[in-house]
Amino acid sequence: MKLLIKLHTPTEMASYEGCALALTLATFGHDVQLYLDAPVFGLLMQPESRLHGMIQSLELYDMPAAWLPDDVFSGWVTGMLPTDLASQLILVPEMIPAADFEQILTF
Repeated sequence: MKLLIKLHTPTEMASYEGCALALTLATFGHDVQLYLDAPVFGLLMQPESRLHGMIQSLELYDMPAAWLPDDVFSGWVTGMLPTDLASQLILVPEMIPAADFEQILTF
């Protein structure tokens, strides 16, 4: 199953649950793409946050780099993050091809 999981809620618990679901599904062979929306950028900037550590481990789960909206703020954030975390993020256009995914979940 091909899924898109969008993390939009700026709370650590909601972001953790969405990311944990993504990693779990990837473990069981699902094709999962994470999309991190601007409200969760604050969590990415905190090295002690769970989301920060989980995004660093995407390669271990054979997951592609997490998507960020392609805007000025996203570019600024990726420039401020450590290289190992920034390498797990990629900018994508605003229009996400929803038809490419069987299911889209938003946290």
